[in-house]
Amino acid sequence: MHLALATEPLEATMNVKKQYEELAVFLEANKAKKVNTILPQLIEMMQRKNNASGQSSTFVKDDEGNVIAIYCYYHKMWELVSKAEYGSKKGTATSLNTMCKQGVSMWTKQQRNKKAEEALILTAVASGELAVADITAKQAEIAEKAKLVEPRADGHGYESADEAMFDAPAVDTVIAEDDDVNADLVSDDMDKDNI
Repeated sequence: MHLALATEPLEATMNVKKQYEELAVFLEANKAKKVNTILPQLIEMMQRKNNASGQSSTFVKDDEGNVIAIYCYYHKMWELVSKAEYGSKKGTATSLNTMCKQGVSMWTKQQRNKKAEEALILTAVASGELAVADITAKQAEIAEKAKLVEPRADGHGYESADEAMFDAPAVDTVIAEDDDVNADLVSDDMDKDNI
């Protein structure tokens, strides 16, 4: 069985969102086929793809839409927003930056140092400290140093979203030491004396 993959662009009259173009082109090319013959390819096309961070999703929200954890693009770890500070960023699904503030600071410092070291290469060549043939190796060394990830000072971070969620504070249960202050936070079906 041979499935056609259309290589021509969609008809100009077809108004399809960009995210569905590949799917629409495939269906148009295989419109004479029975669904059960093309279903495996459709499922593969519709599966969630990993993003630049290597994760299929980079954040976790609770049922009310509050962000609980974010995959920090700098630290390559899941971090609870209750423990790691994130700056705001318009245009993202979370309205938060993709790196924690510590990560942004470290990344910015590394990029600044990288730029300064790269600028010194010309001076080193001119003074004879560095041979022209060694420029590429020196640039690679500088680039590798800029990729090093410095762990968080507080050690916070999780390998997976599931680990982070296991340690996340319960969102819907807030009970403090003073029962009088929080008596209204305890649901009616709970026994206040057993808290």
